[in-house]
Amino acid sequence: MTTTNNQTIASELGELISELREVVPEQREQVIKRIVNIMYPHFENWTPKFCRVSGDVTGNHAQDVVSIVAMRVLAILREATDEGKHASVVNWYSYLYAAGRYAALAYFNSSDVTAASGMTAILRKQRHIARTKNGLRSSLGREPNDTEIIEAANVDMRARRSNPEKQGVLVDLSDLNIIVPTADIEDHDRAVEQTDDQAILAPVEGRELAQLIVEACAEISDDLGRAADVWIGSMYAEPPRLGTASDVATVLDVTASKATRLLGNARDLARDLCWRRFGISFPA
Repeated sequence: MTTTNNQTIASELGELISELREVVPEQREQVIKRIVNIMYPHFENWTPKFCRVSGDVTGNHAQDVVSIVAMRVLAILREATDEGKHASVVNWYSYLYAAGRYAALAYFNSSDVTAASGMTAILRKQRHIARTKNGLRSSLGREPNDTEIIEAANVDMRARRSNPEKQGVLVDLSDLNIIVPTADIEDHDRAVEQTDDQAILAPVEGRELAQLIVEACAEISDDLGRAADVWIGSMYAEPPRLGTASDVATVLDVTASKATRLLGNARDLARDLCWRRFGISFPA
């Protein structure tokens, strides 16, 4: 598997999976090991992007992510020998890429990297405080006190968010005492692609949300996960794109009515997830 053409790789992977399913149980681990060894360079190629979209632009967690992706793929390959499990997969390369992406996302959201996964929220709050201070300085003609900063910051946040208490974005006195160097804030802004102040979600959060939606759909069924990936998986691609029911029907090779039903179910789940996770309404 030396080619870099994804379609060719997917075809060769499909042949290897077929071989895996056909060999006697005693030989399965040998075939699985061969597949993982072949795919390992791809895990390493995927990892920098998985790290970047989670805010780890320097790749501090790269080695951990490679291992986590490999472990997730290993689990999928072992599951693939069960009758009916992952039976609807057409493009194994894309499927394993998506599975690795979700595994990496789960890792960055886990307690193993709490400090890293919490940095986005901390730095966004600090930027909001800094903007509020600057605005008050201009309007008051003096340095604002802590109470004025907290009140002004929270009035603005309540006007912009549907449930700021639940989302943990309100400012209190402890937030004013956090020391975050300006360079760190600027570096983080570049890492997450700083957006307009009125944006509900930063791009890194939007990508996380899209991945969470696909992952949640995949937990219900392979078809629903694949349909969600067709629909929303390229929302932050270049150029950004949302898939249609027609796209779902083509990629999954299903009828138009089934594609429409899958897309509707994915949208319903997305609305629920957006509200529970971010307190926002998803325009699905």
